[in-house]
Amino acid sequence: YGEWGCKWKYFRNPSGSYTEVIERPLEDEKKLESYEIPDPYDERRYEPSRQIIEKYGRDYWIVGAIPCTIFEVSWGLRGLDKFMMDMVSNRDFAHALMDKVMEFPLVVGKKLIELGVDMLWTGDDVGMQTGMMISLALWREYFKPRYAKLYSEFKKLNPIIKIAYHSCGNCEAILDEMYEIGLDVVNPIQAGAMNPGYIKKRYGKKLALWGTLDEQRILPFGTSDEVKAEVERLIRNCARGGGFILAPVHNIQADTSIENILAFYEAAKEYGQYPMHL
Repeated sequence: YGEWGCKWKYFRNPSGSYTEVIERPLEDEKKLESYEIPDPYDERRYEPSRQIIEKYGRDYWIVGAIPCTIFEVSWGLRGLDKFMMDMVSNRDFAHALMDKVMEFPLVVGKKLIELGVDMLWTGDDVGMQTGMMISLALWREYFKPRYAKLYSEFKKLNPIIKIAYHSCGNCEAILDEMYEIGLDVVNPIQAGAMNPGYIKKRYGKKLALWGTLDEQRILPFGTSDEVKAEVERLIRNCARGGGFILAPVHNIQADTSIENILAFYEAAKEYGQYPMHL
């Protein structure tokens, strides 16, 4: 069981394993009133962050992570199918659940800022391969005001804190509005779902891009030469003017060849130098 009360199970496949929630504490909505979120004030939670900042903070850009910020925890507690229906037919419950969940990242984010992180990484997967998982109307009702509250509170505490947002899939539809409420960095620009070069042209003066290297085709299945060519293309299309953090769009999978991983690093070092000559 995790600290949110969900029961997890490991599933193995030929290249590794993944986890999935198999029991959820709020399948019965009547349990919401008595449900208690994990304690965000527990100082033991922050000791690893404190140690990292003390050791590396002067030399490195430190990112504080509060992923699965609102939506993914909410549907994890309830079940994705139930929570998606709640947002349409059980609105009071959906709002109440999300408000309770949001208490956790609000406190954790503030604490990480006080400890001295340079950026906060927030995120909820709301994109699919071809577009948003939910309508813009629902996103504006449930997500936008809560992220606006989080980002506003974080930037009140530290006006120069940078805020990143992660969503797998195609989330282009919300990028302008995320910028309006305080977003600085978008991750991962899933190359199989969005065009990184277009995103750079469209949003590059507003948002920094973090990611872009395709994990669905190029990195796992391409040749090392194809990986190098793709890295060169991404740097050429996305790095001009700054605001670009080159990275795979997700975790490098266990069956990705060492040759391709090395090709990625070698090409990044070769082409990713300023001033650019591409």
